[in-house]
Amino acid sequence: MFRRLTASDHDRVVAYLSKRPALHTFLTGDIERYGYDAPFQEVYGYLSDGNVSAILLRFYGSYIFSSEGPAGVAEVVRMLQSNTAWSMVQGDSVSLSLLQDVGGFQPRFVREFAFAERPPGAPRPFVDTTGVHQATVDHVGQLWQLRKSIAEFANSNTTELSLRQSFEAGDTLCFYVPGERGEMAASASAVAENTWTAMVVGVCTRPLYRGLGYATRCVAKLCDVFDERGKTLCLYYDNPNAGGIYRRLGFAVTSGWTQFFR
Repeated sequence: MFRRLTASDHDRVVAYLSKRPALHTFLTGDIERYGYDAPFQEVYGYLSDGNVSAILLRFYGSYIFSSEGPAGVAEVVRMLQSNTAWSMVQGDSVSLSLLQDVGGFQPRFVREFAFAERPPGAPRPFVDTTGVHQATVDHVGQLWQLRKSIAEFANSNTTELSLRQSFEAGDTLCFYVPGERGEMAASASAVAENTWTAMVVGVCTRPLYRGLGYATRCVAKLCDVFDERGKTLCLYYDNPNAGGIYRRLGFAVTSGWTQFFR
């Protein structure tokens, strides 16, 4: 049965999410923080014999999907086709392939990424994080200008308003290195922190400051923080150069991550 989930289903949901905590970072983070009744979030699931085997979560105008198999996929595709107010659905590559191979869903555009994890305490070389600062809500304007200067962020669903709301709600932990003129030269953020994991996003450097190791220092600072918290850091990327940086910091590719655009 495919239906909307409520707080009464939470134990079943946790049992499902805990099987693959890294790949479920966004799902777990959103559910732990916003629950099942927020006006901007809906959680659907496929239940069989009382167990959840697939989850579809709507967060504002995008979806996250995860499934253990083909059950419920047809219902998910019907929902995506009937709702015209979303722009992106994302999730692990195996789950999203089911939407195409089983459900016949045809996205307008597809992006494929490598998905990597870094368990707390994973070995890495020393990185000097002197001069790395934590951003606050007062830095949102500068952070937004930095991200706008990066071509790879052109398809991002993030807006300056949503970024500000994320800082105000305490959903984003961001570190940055300032440039020579006081602007942000590079930054890296962690979002969707939950019981087990957090997701690294927004790793970027202004073209003028590339090759100086600034982004590496920002990500290393995040590693320091989450080592202390005993949580796994996750990220996805499609830039081989970035992949080399992440591997040196202790991240290992474990899966694929896919985004479908409407």
